[in-house]
Amino acid sequence: MIHKTIFYRLIFILTLAPFLLYAQETPPHPKTPMMGWSSWNNFRVDINEQVMKAQADAMVLTGLKKAGYNFINMDDGFFGGRNEKGELLVHGKRFPSGMKALADYIHSKGLKAGIYSDAGINTCASIWDKDTIGVGSGLYGHDEQDLNLMLKTWGYDFIKVDWCGGEKLALDEEMRYTQIANHIKRIKKEALFNICRWQFPGKWAIEIADSWRISGDINNKFESILNIIDKNADLWKYSSPGHVNDMDMLQVGRGMSYEEDKSHFSMWAMMNSPLLLGNDLRTISKETLTLVTNTEVIALNQDKLGYQARRLKKSGELEIWAKPLVSTMSGLVAVSLLNRSDKTASVDLDLESLGFDLSHHYTIRDLWKHQDYPATKAKTERFELPAHGVITLKIKGKLIPFNIFQSEK
Repeated sequence: MIHKTIFYRLIFILTLAPFLLYAQETPPHPKTPMMGWSSWNNFRVDINEQVMKAQADAMVLTGLKKAGYNFINMDDGFFGGRNEKGELLVHGKRFPSGMKALADYIHSKGLKAGIYSDAGINTCASIWDKDTIGVGSGLYGHDEQDLNLMLKTWGYDFIKVDWCGGEKLALDEEMRYTQIANHIKRIKKEALFNICRWQFPGKWAIEIADSWRISGDINNKFESILNIIDKNADLWKYSSPGHVNDMDMLQVGRGMSYEEDKSHFSMWAMMNSPLLLGNDLRTISKETLTLVTNTEVIALNQDKLGYQARRLKKSGELEIWAKPLVSTMSGLVAVSLLNRSDKTASVDLDLESLGFDLSHHYTIRDLWKHQDYPATKAKTERFELPAHGVITLKIKGKLIPFNIFQSEK
């Protein structure tokens, strides 16, 4: 006879086995911000399967994939309304091969595929871009049906859920997005979920989403970049590994100056936003490619600590932003000096205010010049900033206990 203790242990193990197997089979959500490309900024609804495939091809051929970019996200513009049974249709002229074939193609390149919907009845493009063929294509009333189709049948890995239709219906944001999140978890637990509400939704979003938009749509003007930075400045405490403030898709390579693009990219990296390119990758310039594949700056965004940079000093149009790397006591600190003005300016960086113990040497590396400065114990360092420009540094030294990064203020 089997001893009672052994018998009960066997029963316990057999009961637990399916859950252990499920945990092993379900890939964990990434703990660093998403990197990839999204269609909206450059194409709006003027997309098709040839354009989408070409972006996937270019991501591999240009070396962007090697630099860490791995998502090809399709935004609004693929919908074809619904049939008499309420089943979601695809725009036949734009995507004759269908959505599954496109996801399969993207996956064949070793990349991941993202898709789009709305929390209400109608999507943003059907309202604002007069893409009337997509009327009625939102999730409302079709949550389980559409999410099964998009995430399971078609095989997409990420979904962005907009709010235009939800706003038109005056839906309760927390309740509606929580409903959608619960469906996603049941249907495809590993799928990533973005709440696109155009403002910080509230603390409730942190519990249900991988990322959430904190502003209205970005445009390719430096004023827009600064506006979004300001909106995110005090939201650093809501960012953590795997759950980040989304500052919207990048406008790098879409008409701003080189210095403005560099400031834009640096601040999105420092502030832990998803890095989603929004330019046409088929025609990306060498200058833009070099900028967005700066692995030293990307590493700040992908740091496992997930600490969003904080604005530690503002003096007129000059600002100092900083974040610890690895841990708050590692002695590694990333710093961005930002010049919002249209004139060159000097900035004095006080190392003591960053929490460095100046009885020990520290070293500074300029991550855009890829240049190291000699070790020193100097209290301040002076830097010259170009108009609308940024200098991004990695400083290595010894931090004092209970430093600025371990305090709310």
